[in-house]
Order: sequence, then structure tokens, then C-alpha cells
Amino acid sequence: MQLFLVRHGESDIPTGHIQKNFPLSDLGRRQAARLGERFGGMAIDQLVTSPFKRCLETAQSIADAAGVARSEVPGLGAVDAGSLHDLPITRIRELYPEMAKMPGTFDYSPAGGETPRAFAERITTAFVEAIWDRYREQDLTVVCVSHEETVNAILCHALGVDYTGFHAFKIDHTSVSKLDVRFGRARILYTNDTSHLGDLPLGASGKGRPASD
Repeated sequence: MQLFLVRHGESDIPTGHIQKNFPLSDLGRRQAARLGERFGGMAIDQLVTSPFKRCLETAQSIADAAGVARSEVPGLGAVDAGSLHDLPITRIRELYPEMAKMPGTFDYSPAGGETPRAFAERITTAFVEAIWDRYREQDLTVVCVSHEETVNAILCHALGVDYTGFHAFKIDHTSVSKLDVRFGRARILYTNDTSHLGDLPLGASGKGRPASD
């Protein structure tokens, strides 16, 4: 199996709020179109995606370009931050000042969300059941569209290290990370490739920098 881990394009997050289940922004749709061009000539056997809107739209660009159907895997969804999804950032900073300082590693359970351990366990279980156990022994090409934190959790699992937050690996919008299987184990070939974006910006998480920077 060769496995491509793909992050969704930039999403249209309202100013002053955190991520929830927002669709792609105008830039995100252009990023997804470039991503589709990248995978257009590839024979993809399985295209799996998180069920969040931003991932479904991104995966559809690949599906249309490669002529493959997408399938949803709910367990690969974004981290659950509980009530924080419905609060403005200013209020989050008031209620959870420590969380605002370290959003990638904080325990979201006080707000009714997931702990880093619970999130990593959910992602690992979904990945193993939906992808690893099914396809690792087969000569197949699998593309998985998900989230920054999901890609980080899968890469940490592949390395056999603990997941402590989504900043272990830099994963930009529509970036591609590639793994294959060597002697029954996952092997990471590269991470965070955004060469397909050309002169398009990386988006909010990349501070508007061109992907070629």
C-alpha cells in the first residue's frame, strides 16, 4: 500500500471564532482544485475522507479529477473542542486562559471535548480499522483526506510515538504526506508537500505565504 495523507483546503472560519464545521473558503476551493490536478493522473484505489464539510469538498476535487468514489470515515474527524466551537475567541480566552496559550495540546475535556489521549485513540482506531488492517498488505493506492491534527496523530502512530498535540508535524492546507509499508511497518516518505499550490497562498495557518516560499 502507498498512502497519501491530505489536509483539507483553507476553510471559511468567521472572524473571531475557532474551527467548527465550516466549508472551504474561496482560497480553499482554489487550493482543492490544484490538489485535484495533482492527483488527476493517478490510479487511486480508495479515497477516504473525514465527514466534515471542508474535507468532503477537498476530497470531491480529488474524486472528480481521478474518477474515484469517496467514502466517509467518521472516526477520522477533527478534534472535539466541546462548547468552545460555539464561543468567540475573546470569551475562550476569558474562560480558559491556559487553553488559549496552548491550543494544540490543551485538554478540551473541561469544555466537554476530547483530551489529547482520547483524540489520538479515536484516530488510531479509525485509521487501523478503515485503512491499515484492510489495505496494508495489498498493492493499492489509498488517499485519506482529513485534518491537521488527524494527520499528526496518524504520523505519530506510524512512528510509534505518543501524540501530544497537532504541532509535531507542520501540515499546511492541502499538503500531501506519503507513507508506504516496509517489512509490515509504516514508512514515512515525506510530509507537508504543497508543491501543487504553485503561487497560491497556503492560507490562514501559513500567514498568507506563497506555498513556494
